[in-house]
Amino acid sequence: IIDAALKNRIIEFESGSAVLAASGIQILDEMVTALNKVSGKKIRIIGHTDSSGDPYKNLMLSQQRAEAVKAYLIAKNVPAHLLSTKGSGSSKPMAENTTAEGRKKNRRIEFEVL
Repeated sequence: IIDAALKNRIIEFESGSAVLAASGIQILDEMVTALNKVSGKKIRIIGHTDSSGDPYKNLMLSQQRAEAVKAYLIAKNVPAHLLSTKGSGSSKPMAENTTAEGRKKNRRIEFEVL
């Protein structure tokens, strides 16, 4: 169910920001519904960045993005003990970092069912 809710969906962020965009909030609201259907499953929220800038700052930013998503889900009554976070920085791009579109795709959140 979670995979279906998120298939080909990316929660994107502005460059250098951990603030959720409106499009991301809409996807997270769908995620809340999916999570409530599989109650009890533990989910890891993984933050990513593009490769622009300092690698250490990107790692911290990716963690902040994951934490922002976790806080949003908790505010929507998803139990905190089911959620963990991880920042991956720019280490796992899903697109080339050589174009603006590619960098946009790399600034994302992924969900992993544990």
